[in-house]
Amino acid sequence: MDQRKLMRFTQGAGLLSCPVCGEPLLLEDTALRCAAGHSFDIARQGYVNLLAGAHRSQGYDRASFEKRRQVFSSGIYDDIAQEVCRIVADLAEDKTAENDKPPRVLDAGCGEGYFARAVAHKTAAQVAAFDISKDSVQLAAGTDADDGIIWFVADLAAIPVRDHTIDCVLDIFSPAHYGEFRRVLAPGGFVVKAIPTEHHLHELRERASGQLAHDDYSNERVIEHFKESCELLATRRVTRTQELDPEALDALLAMTPLLFHVDRAAIDWSDVCEVTVEADILLGRFT
Repeated sequence: MDQRKLMRFTQGAGLLSCPVCGEPLLLEDTALRCAAGHSFDIARQGYVNLLAGAHRSQGYDRASFEKRRQVFSSGIYDDIAQEVCRIVADLAEDKTAENDKPPRVLDAGCGEGYFARAVAHKTAAQVAAFDISKDSVQLAAGTDADDGIIWFVADLAAIPVRDHTIDCVLDIFSPAHYGEFRRVLAPGGFVVKAIPTEHHLHELRERASGQLAHDDYSNERVIEHFKESCELLATRRVTRTQELDPEALDALLAMTPLLFHVDRAAIDWSDVCEVTVEADILLGRFT
């Protein structure tokens, strides 16, 4: 196995916990083991599966995550990634000045790893990232042996991370579990959550309106739930409208949950030349 991929787990020593007994997991040869003897092999791609039982990511498979990678490669989500990195970089600067240690960032529901990689490459943070989909984590971990990211498969409702060891949780276009976020965050830690706005992919929504259960969308309920769960410190809106070539558009149509229950073949997309992505990025802290 590539030693650089094993190094990911030495750098994060003491961060992960055993999903069976909760004891810390440490690297031994090519596996993570706890004091009780439970062992989890590190796959050749450089990730570890800490998910108990069989789970399937609703609506997603490996092909879908490969389409996501193609869409992200178009650059249409770059502004959102840059804003997330700016927030984390500010937090990292404060954290490093405080105790001369880089902050630990956890990407919850990382998908194929686009946002986790952006943060790892553009900030001083130490990044761990997980998803319930083995296909997505396998794809993410196999991309860059030098990214230093601790990749693992896990359930959002039972995150195998030790209590109060994370400085910032990223929740980017993913479901949230605020009870688990509170548990893993260190005192004063932050949650950064990105959610679509009513204008997100509006060009696609308008074209598919005849097949959608709801013609319009509002993120107000998600924001209210966030505010009920933690203190909302700031909200930043990021918008980008960009032309997509036919291949990138086809990939977007295939990967967006907006169209999972739509007969895409029955809609003429040929004159859709540009698409808007827009997100509200929420910064919060538990009190």
